[in-house]
Amino acid sequence: MQLSHNWLQHYIKFKFTPEELSEKLTMLGLEVESYERLGEKYNGFVVGKVLETEKHPNADKLTVCKVDVGKETLQIVCGAPNVAAGQTVAVGIAGAVVPKNQHDPNGKPFTLSNVKLRGVDSFGMICSQYELDLGTDKDGILILDSKAKVGQSLASYLGLDDIVYEIGITPNRPDLLSHFGVAREIGILVKKQPSLPKVRLKESKTPISKLFSVKVIDKVNCPRFAVRMIRGVKIAPSPEWLQKALQSVGLRPRNNVVDVTNYVMYECGHPMHAFDYANLKGKKIVVRQAGLDSESRSRKKFVTLDGKEHELAADVVMVCDGEREVSVAGIMGGENSEISDSTTDIVLEAAYWNPSSIRRTAKALGIQSDASYRFERGADPNAPLYALDRAAQLILELAGGELLKGRIDIYPKKIKEKIVSVRTSRCNEVLGTSLTTPHVTDLLRRLEIKKVKGSKDVTFFSVPTYRVDLDREIDLIEEVARVFGYNNIESKTISSIDFDHPFGKEILSDRIREKLVGFGYQEALSISLQSEATAKLGSPTPIALLNPLGQEMSTMRTTLIPGLLEAAARNQSYGSNDLQLFEIGHVFSESAEGQLVGSVMEEERMVLLVSGQIEPGYWQGEPRKANIFFLKGEVSDLLDACGLDSWRFIYYSTSETLADNPIFVEINGSSAGFLGKVKEDVCKMFGFEGDAFVAELKLPLLESQRVKEYKTLPRFPVVRRDVAFVVDAAVSAEAIEQCMKGGGSSLLRAVDVFDVYAGPNLPDGKKSVAFTLSLLSDEKTLMEQEIETEVRRIVKRVEQQLGAELRSN
Repeated sequence: MQLSHNWLQHYIKFKFTPEELSEKLTMLGLEVESYERLGEKYNGFVVGKVLETEKHPNADKLTVCKVDVGKETLQIVCGAPNVAAGQTVAVGIAGAVVPKNQHDPNGKPFTLSNVKLRGVDSFGMICSQYELDLGTDKDGILILDSKAKVGQSLASYLGLDDIVYEIGITPNRPDLLSHFGVAREIGILVKKQPSLPKVRLKESKTPISKLFSVKVIDKVNCPRFAVRMIRGVKIAPSPEWLQKALQSVGLRPRNNVVDVTNYVMYECGHPMHAFDYANLKGKKIVVRQAGLDSESRSRKKFVTLDGKEHELAADVVMVCDGEREVSVAGIMGGENSEISDSTTDIVLEAAYWNPSSIRRTAKALGIQSDASYRFERGADPNAPLYALDRAAQLILELAGGELLKGRIDIYPKKIKEKIVSVRTSRCNEVLGTSLTTPHVTDLLRRLEIKKVKGSKDVTFFSVPTYRVDLDREIDLIEEVARVFGYNNIESKTISSIDFDHPFGKEILSDRIREKLVGFGYQEALSISLQSEATAKLGSPTPIALLNPLGQEMSTMRTTLIPGLLEAAARNQSYGSNDLQLFEIGHVFSESAEGQLVGSVMEEERMVLLVSGQIEPGYWQGEPRKANIFFLKGEVSDLLDACGLDSWRFIYYSTSETLADNPIFVEINGSSAGFLGKVKEDVCKMFGFEGDAFVAELKLPLLESQRVKEYKTLPRFPVVRRDVAFVVDAAVSAEAIEQCMKGGGSSLLRAVDVFDVYAGPNLPDGKKSVAFTLSLLSDEKTLMEQEIETEVRRIVKRVEQQLGAELRSN
């Protein structure tokens, strides 16, 4: 929306420069997209007076003029046929940019300079209306008012010493779609309340109700409708001040009555419409839905002020007279009742329309008008009377006439101000401030949001009806922030996370659940009581109950694996052989690390079980079956997701677990659990058929090791190099990886296995293990020589400690 700097000054005085005002309004939430100094393009143009003229000695169509421009008299050669001595004219001085070149097909601007025209010096230019971009007349020079001050800047003479702001108004702030609305915001900056012009009207003795009536049938879509009537107006062009005001915001002046309604809309924000009283049949207005044509039962046609014909849906709300439709409610008037040069009596209308109805109708008819733009966002239901009176005042001044006594105001259900409560404590909590209740009340008072009642912390405020965006406490808190000033709020880190304490184990178990479900696992839940035989699988000395319900539930469970095996066997009995299950629960023993409950130690654990196919077969390959390597990868991904930085897998044979050849998980020297293939006899014990692979992890230990160091993202590129070692078949890839990492290299960031090979081209009892080394420096981009030196050092360490040999092919 366009706003005039000078126009704003009518309602509140301020001394901000355009740059300052743009910045301050933007900080208040009004995005000033740009501003334009209207007079800038007339820099170098002044009002001049032609003192004398004489024929050009070398050209019949040129005239040599002596022109007074205030500070000096210039000789100017002019080609216009209407130039004459005594005229007041617009003069461009050397260096000025002429907005339009009438000799250029595209009217391209050009810069004036002192030139010789057919042998005679010319020190400027007397301009036409077209050249100044003030109209289309190219035939002669523009002749100004003889009373214009010689030497005055042309911009000042034209009333263009103004600045126009282009402001992006968000849909929730229709109260800003006027100069007074923005003046309210400037009032926040200068700590003053703006004021609208006071209206004083002289009414005749004839009451309006004697000559006119209003009936509102559709009260849902028209909660308020008000009119005034003026007789004996004289339609004429608007005075210069009014035309310039409208032109400054991009509107084309029409006549004094229509221009006043547009002026009032841009002044106070409420759209209006003027009807020719003589064209209103039955001397009344009826607000109703369009309905269908009474004869054809088809949709009615209606021609709006822009000359376009529209087909009306039956539910379109219309302003009608006694016989026909005369205006699309809140959007655009009709040709059949518009103000013309012969109009003498007018009816002024100001109403409040249902925003959703206006939005729906405007979209259906494809009309976007200044009125619909405001009404569909939500106008002030209590503004129509001021708008009516203000328009009546200006029309009486500019067009004369007699104002009939009184108004017709159909407003059956008054829309009251909303009451919203604000807690000062909540306000400070949201904004990070320490404001007092009186301070909050004072800040909102500047927005005409008044205190109704309140206590020490809770205050109830009355919100003006023009602020349709304020409904809740948080809305008023935002207003407090705006008025207090975002720049005045201290920067603070507000977080719901306590960085001094790690996440609790409840959160860790929730995170594990979330990740495992994402991995494709399903959660199982089993009871914490087992038979003594089952419990002894996890501990030789399980905890027995004093009063068991039965032999199958006589002992506290020592491991979660039996419960998952039972669940897996049950699934197999229903034909589900491809399984990925998990359970998180507590186990009990006399010696396990955990929380002491009486004489029993309780520990939370997590168990995974995979069996059958983990990837179905398809036309390009065979199905993949679950194996220890797949489970190891799942455990690695899970540990990483839990925020653990370092762990290792240790291989050794023991009969203490339920798995054959288990792989133990070690974190910083402590055993966190194991994984492996469940022993065949254990599977049979629970009725499970086939291979089952399980992993069991201790959550308290995982929780205690979840200390992740955060670092800035690397600024320099990672370099990767592949190496392959030939080692004894008994040497694990884990051992080689730990050897490389244990050398204290500051550049080695990651080691990844990508190939293991044993077979032809290698000696018996040997295998090849290939790794990708990731090298990175925090300080610089690594040079090739530095990379090769570091790789050789890592290789040499593996060769010396593990007897490895670097594979060359």
